[in-house]
Amino acid sequence: MADRLLRRIVMQDSTTLFRSFLDQPRIAPDAVGASDLVLIGAPHGTPYPDRNEVSYAVETLSAGAPQAIRDAANECSSNIDHYDFDLGGTLLADSGRRLVDCGDLALTPQDGPANRAAIQEATDAILGRGGTPFLLGGDDSVPIPFLAAFRDRRPVDILQIDAHIDWRDSIGGERMGYSSTIRRASEHDFVRSITQVGMRGVGSARAAEVDAARDWGARLVTVGETRELGPRGIAALIPEGGNLVIQIDCDAFDTSVCPAVNAPTPGGFMFEELAALVRTVIEARGLAGYSIVELVPGEDRNMISAIAAARITCNAIGALARHGQ
Repeated sequence: MADRLLRRIVMQDSTTLFRSFLDQPRIAPDAVGASDLVLIGAPHGTPYPDRNEVSYAVETLSAGAPQAIRDAANECSSNIDHYDFDLGGTLLADSGRRLVDCGDLALTPQDGPANRAAIQEATDAILGRGGTPFLLGGDDSVPIPFLAAFRDRRPVDILQIDAHIDWRDSIGGERMGYSSTIRRASEHDFVRSITQVGMRGVGSARAAEVDAARDWGARLVTVGETRELGPRGIAALIPEGGNLVIQIDCDAFDTSVCPAVNAPTPGGFMFEELAALVRTVIEARGLAGYSIVELVPGEDRNMISAIAAARITCNAIGALARHGQ
């Protein structure tokens, strides 16, 4: 993969200033080092054909979410050497690992195939250089190409934390949209297990999709069942010895914690519930990749939702930095 191509797919280059996540170094994917923890933004994924693609993707959904999450992280504190009470120490502890930010990919709302290619290519670059990618979406279609980049990291185990199961085969003829994320994941031969937690309410799934998920072997765990099992119980559902990819949809949070989402649904996780789940699972199984999607900045009063997304991402970063210590 040519380095010049990698540089071209990144929107923020060395001449364009953006405030990075926690003010950490801004680099291109081809500058990632082994063991780096790497933030990268994907503002656009694959639009559905029956929508007004530009206004729906840019104004209504999540195009500004990656930078909103960065800004919220910096609003809380950009000093990674300060004590973090969620983690019991500083963000990176004494891991010796580096946190870096590759900026946002240069994507467009109208071109799903090009967006998917760019997301997968950038993720390939990060993985190929020994980094761990943390993808900031974007809507829930962006994890489809993100996961595809893990094809050489078998076996892959998926933990999806979401109000919805995302098992539709297609909507309006589009098979790569945000309601098909886990259905597409199930088709990869390198995916060994799928654990889905946080389900509640009504979404795009019909009985047929629920049956398809269960027939495949996916574990569907509602919010109530997750609370009964606890974080360690959820971790025990995930096989040992694999490469764990965590996919978070912000609607997994309760609407009192993170109201600015595409599909707000009451009854979700409180912040500390979700943070404890993420930390515990990473402590038990490690982390090969992480994505967080579906924040809607235009609906976010006082940055409360972006702060929740930023802080859950910090919990994942801190847990990975401590894994194996």
